[in-house]
Amino acid sequence: MERHIFKGIPIYDEDVFQTLEDLFNENRSQVLAALPWLVSELIESLSFKEAMTFIYINGGRKLYISKDWHDLAQKFGFPISEHLYNQIMILSDSSGYLEIPSPWGVSERIRKALVVSAYNKGRSREEIRETFGISSRSLTNLFRNSARTTKNLAL
Repeated sequence: MERHIFKGIPIYDEDVFQTLEDLFNENRSQVLAALPWLVSELIESLSFKEAMTFIYINGGRKLYISKDWHDLAQKFGFPISEHLYNQIMILSDSSGYLEIPSPWGVSERIRKALVVSAYNKGRSREEIRETFGISSRSLTNLFRNSARTTKNLAL
């Protein structure tokens, strides 16, 4: 696997994006659990590609959410189910704005979930480091923090 897949969301490189989507599909539950709620909901409602394209274009912005669910669909540029609209209304801030996660943050969460998944599947640290373009120090910190979180959850 080539490292450039993890330098943001590769929307305009079909082959690289397909590799990312294949990795997502192989590790779907782990990646969905790691993503911000809006991104996970968009993937479930639409598709991985449509959700990532939306995040790539709109990430980092705040959108005003009016009381009209069709207005939101127009702002998003794709149909929104009533269920998703209701979720967005519940989870948007009190002033009616919805913050769209940044593409870089989403990309990093996907990579982190894939790294943890690869480790859980028994891949060596060196293989993970080379495959996902993560430094040895970052890999050590990731697993040190994961161990702390697991320990705290057990308490």
